[in-house]
This record gives sequence, structure tokens and C-alpha cells, in this order.
Amino acid sequence: MLPLHPIIQKFQATVDGCPDLRMFASAMLTEVPDKPPYINDPTGTKQIRDFDHLPHLFNYTMQKVAPQWNIDEYHVGLIGTPFNAVLDWPMATPSGYAFFLRKEVNFHMKRILDYWRDYFLSTSASTNVLTEEPNGWLSEEARKVIEDETNLDPNHRYSFGELFGHSRADGKHWGFKSWDDFFTRKFADYDKLRPVYAPDHDSWVVSACESKPFALQTHVKAYDTFWLKGQPYSVYEMLDKEEEAEHFVDGTTYQAFLSATSYHRWHSPVNGTIKKVKLIHGTMFSEPTITGFMNPDGPDPAAPDRAQGYITHVATRALIFIKAPEPVGLTCVVTVGMADVSTCDVTVTQGDTVSKGQEIGMFHHGGSTHCLLFRKGVNLTWVTDAFPGIRRKLEMVYMDFRSVVMAMMIGMAEDTGVIIGERGMAVNISVVILGTSRLN
Repeated sequence: MLPLHPIIQKFQATVDGCPDLRMFASAMLTEVPDKPPYINDPTGTKQIRDFDHLPHLFNYTMQKVAPQWNIDEYHVGLIGTPFNAVLDWPMATPSGYAFFLRKEVNFHMKRILDYWRDYFLSTSASTNVLTEEPNGWLSEEARKVIEDETNLDPNHRYSFGELFGHSRADGKHWGFKSWDDFFTRKFADYDKLRPVYAPDHDSWVVSACESKPFALQTHVKAYDTFWLKGQPYSVYEMLDKEEEAEHFVDGTTYQAFLSATSYHRWHSPVNGTIKKVKLIHGTMFSEPTITGFMNPDGPDPAAPDRAQGYITHVATRALIFIKAPEPVGLTCVVTVGMADVSTCDVTVTQGDTVSKGQEIGMFHHGGSTHCLLFRKGVNLTWVTDAFPGIRRKLEMVYMDFRSVVMAMMIGMAEDTGVIIGERGMAVNISVVILGTSRLN
């Protein structure tokens, strides 16, 4: 058995040394029903039932495990997230909800995930899954999934090599130096594959990430019950009570999800100046009760996918405030860490001038979620063609492996104003997603 790393020893000591933490840690495992389908985790592995086993599993994973490609895990929604898979059912219990909100728990989980990222996933040791073997991320099956999600041109299908500039000619691992290098891969020709729509037209906004729409809410409140059904956005809590939050009260929030097989870099949705950047260290594995075992339809098998609105208020996240020309004005990009993917890497700083479509940061080793916030008084006209499969006005639908989790309808403005579209991303980063105008 692999000796416990000091980081794991301290995590275990913290839990064992605090009666309520030890109670929650034990109870979240025993509260998982001992019956199908919960006798196994969502990926089919036997569900852990005692806390003494959990530190040893974390210990091995953070030092030895690079997630393999697995089509079943891809369909479940837990591909590339071994910690999340183990904790998926425990997160959904009442005790798991309490446990993963505790600051001391998140302090230690951050140290565990940071070690996994820095000392394994960012090293050559993690390239063992970057091969053309059936369980490799460069297998024909995996490449097809990535190509299907990335190709946009109906008249031409680009290969993985044409999309990302890596091929078997570059060696066994196709030139990738680590798992993280693979997951933060760039496009081979960004301007060709993701041309920015109307780069000099300030009334048009493009998507910040290659993503699938999750939610759209208008007239968002300063404070709201984000942990309850509907997950209404609570602006001041989402933005950590920053002074800029007041500008977005009664405004509009759009949220979209990045899968593990997506392109994981972020791009500015507007031309403008970076007014402020803030990184918030929050939760990693917190799931609200509404998507857990208290839900009459059962828990989310790929949590926190169905709780993306909730986690924008409590999870680790980056706030990037951008001052754009009128009619958009001040906007905010909120990038949110989800479970194993809790690194928000911002590559711009306060005072930087950014162009629409310019890279501003990235997620490391997996998919996640993000939001765009717009001020009160900015009239948004959504471009329905930017959202494949969406009909009649704008229907925001989040598909959770063929079941609709959320559907919302908003009316289209009669006049042309801010127009949101992609920089080209299900929404992709180059496609324009909306147009804007300023309401008087």
C-alpha cells in the first residue's frame, strides 16, 4: 500500500480531530442507499462505505492516476474526474452537503487537487493515458468524440491533427507533454477555425467559452435563494460582494457548460479594458439538497452538473470585470471550478486592453461552467442560430445525456441591440450570441 502523503495525513487528522466533521464524513457514506444503483458509484465501481478507506483512495489517485478515456464515463458525465466519481453519491446526502461546505474540508481538498495537478497531471508521468490504445485519449473513439464536438463547418470535417496541430507524427503521445498539456490544448489556427464575428462592432458580443447553454435569467436580484429550486442567481453572493455587483442587479445572467472533451480556454466576449480580476477560493464538491437524494427524482449521477447555478455562488471561481464601450458597458465573466476541475487560471490583469476573442484564461484538466453578466438597462437580442437545435425565439435547453434538465424561454427584443453570439462555440467561442443596445 502506498504510504500516506503528508497532505493526506493532515486531511485525515483534521477530520478525525473534529467530532462533527468525523460524523459528517462517516454519515455521508452510510447515508448512500445500500441498493442498486447506489451499491456502485455512477461509473460502475463499488461504492465506498467507510471513511477510513477514502484517504487511501485519495492518496493513490493524487499520486498515480491520470484519468483514462472511457466511453461509458463520458456518457455518464464523469469522464476525467476520478475524485468526483467516488464522491458523487456521498455529495448527494444531507451529511455530504454539510461536510463539503466546511472551510477546513475545502482547504484540504484544494491541497489534494493542487498536488494532483502540479506533481502528476502536469508531468510526463500522466502521459500514459495519452495514447491510441482503447483507453487512451488519442484513441480513434476518443478523437471522434472530440472532433464531433469541435467541428463546426458543415462542408468540411477537420481531423484532430488539423484542429489542434498534434498528430501521431509527433510521437507516441502526439507531442503532448502531460495530461494538462492535452487538456489545455490550443487550436492549430485559431483565426481560421474560430474567426471572431464583427470584431470591431461593439454592439455584438461573442461567447467566452466552447460551451452548451445551461440557463438564462433576467432581472436577477441582489440576493436570492440560489440553493433552492430554480437556482435563481444572487448577484452579490456570486460576485463575492464586490462593489461592481450593484451594476448587475436587475440585469441578465447567461450560463453555459464546458464538457471534459471541450476546448478549455476562455476568450473575451467584448472589446474593452480589464477593470478588475478576482480569484475566489470556494468549495470543490458541494452539491445542494435539491439535486441530491432529497430530490424525488433521485440524485444527479454527474453532480454538480444539475447544480451549476448553485455552484456559481459557492465554488472556486474567477471574476473578470471588463469595461466595454457602449452599449455593453461593464460586463463580467465568471468562470467556475467544478469538483476535480477547480483551477481557474486567469491570464489577464487589471488595466489590460483586450480584443473580442482574445484569450483571457483557461480551466485545467477538465470541463466546467461559466457565466456572462450584463448590466441593468442593456437590451439583449439573442441570436438563435448560435445555439444549435434551439427553435422559436430563444429556448435555452441543457441536455443531460438525452434528458432535459432545464428549459427556459425568453422573448426576443424587436429591435437590434447587444447581440450575443459565439466567437465561433454548441455555443463556440467565435460565434456571436447576442446583440445589444442601451435602454433609456
